[in-house]
Amino acid sequence: MKFRTLSIAPLCLLFAGLSLTPAPAALAQHEAGHVQGPSQYQWLDNIGLKPGQLDAFAKAQSERVQALRAAHAPGYYLGLEAITGSNHVIFLSGFNSFAEAQKDHETIWNNTELAASLKATTATQAPTIRDIHSSVYTYDKDLSLRPDLDISKMRFMRITLFQIRSGHLQDWEHIVKLFAKAYETAIPEAHWAMFEKIYGEGSDSTYILATPMESLSTIDVMHADSKKFDASVGKDQLQMLREQLSKVVKSSETDLFVMGPKISYVPQSWITSSPDFWGKK
Repeated sequence: MKFRTLSIAPLCLLFAGLSLTPAPAALAQHEAGHVQGPSQYQWLDNIGLKPGQLDAFAKAQSERVQALRAAHAPGYYLGLEAITGSNHVIFLSGFNSFAEAQKDHETIWNNTELAASLKATTATQAPTIRDIHSSVYTYDKDLSLRPDLDISKMRFMRITLFQIRSGHLQDWEHIVKLFAKAYETAIPEAHWAMFEKIYGEGSDSTYILATPMESLSTIDVMHADSKKFDASVGKDQLQMLREQLSKVVKSSETDLFVMGPKISYVPQSWITSSPDFWGKK
């Protein structure tokens, strides 16, 4: 995942974790038409690609998806292609317990035919990959605001990563709660889910905030809402929030992603409800 510049705007955002090798069960409970919040844990793989290799990587990933679907394998996941930042793809998969994650992983790899197919696609993808970073996040309900939605209807995602200064985690939680309270009053449509990294580089000081979007026009609404938020909070309060935020956050970066139906392994209900999008091969 790629992230940068500090600002208040990213605090109006939502979402959630998989890997090149099938990992945790993910979207199984997120059926199309159901409005609900994130799973407790999120597995996230950030795959850096070599220049010009996205199509080749996606082709092999599509073959992987078809193999998983043919085997009715567990472990659904969402693939996102970067619109901004470096040439990379992230895979997201949610799960509610590590025992559940292990069970699904073993189910997949105990299927000899499926395992062989997955190993073959991994070998095909290897020359296209620059680097891979895997991590696990946990959902922080107390730092979230109205996170429930039907993720199957989303087509884009905005994700912000925050690096928190050492010794300021409690201050961070306090300032986010202040933002949440202010947004809840000023912007009734505002929603986000916050996740804390518990495994992976920076696991003692990293949070992500992401917003799935039905279209990029949502960004125009966010920008308009940001101005409404500033006016509602007031100049003095806004200055105080900005000062506190700058003391707590070491750095942040926001990037845009498009959901990739060809590289995502999603429930059949998603394909049935939106065959023109999720049914793409």
